[in-house]
Amino acid sequence: MTAIPRRITTALFLFLLSVVSFADDHITEATPVGAVYWLEVNDPESFVASLQKYWTSETGQANPGYAIVREVLSAGESDATHTVAVVYPSYDAWDEGNALNSKSEAAAAFQREVQKSVEVRRTGMFEFTGHSFGDAEIGNAPATTLLYELSVSDPGSYVDAFKEFTEAQPSASLAALYSLTATGDSGVTHVLTVSAGSLGSVMKNLRDDQSGEAFMAFQKKVSGVRKVTGTYMTRDIAVFGR
Repeated sequence: MTAIPRRITTALFLFLLSVVSFADDHITEATPVGAVYWLEVNDPESFVASLQKYWTSETGQANPGYAIVREVLSAGESDATHTVAVVYPSYDAWDEGNALNSKSEAAAAFQREVQKSVEVRRTGMFEFTGHSFGDAEIGNAPATTLLYELSVSDPGSYVDAFKEFTEAQPSASLAALYSLTATGDSGVTHVLTVSAGSLGSVMKNLRDDQSGEAFMAFQKKVSGVRKVTGTYMTRDIAVFGR
């Protein structure tokens, strides 16, 4: 797919900027939340054009959220070819966006248009936990992300173990933890994203991260509280919105 011009350079940079802003009590106490759509897209150019049309409309420009479009590089047996994450600074902002869309011809036109180019394979709601790890320098390159779908029975213990691991063995990638809701009967409770500026960087960093005593100790500590239920590789191709 040919990426269209973007109003913001990279999805990861935008997300990090939002996390830093939301962490400042003088700005807001909001937490990034949103919905993710796993899609089988049969006409990528038409789909991206529809997104562009909506987000540059009056409704799209008033929408308090933004959308990150990712190409799925590897997803096992899944039919998904792309994902779209729609991110809001808070649930109240999400409600505001829904209210705008409910009255908008631009939103209705978008829904009609994408029915011809997209089939929805899966949906879910996410909330950033406030936990991120690592020191990736993405720059202006589209982020490549390895996603781990997790079933976590004790989030506190998992986060403590992950913090201890990354402090003992800092990563050149950036990891962020999200909690999930409304995921049906999948059993997935969290997603851990591991991002860097290229596929090669993600894989090299992964090999480095998964070697040594610190990783072995981490695996041992979390073996009873988390299960990896799926892994996926994606690449950012466009960002729309604020």
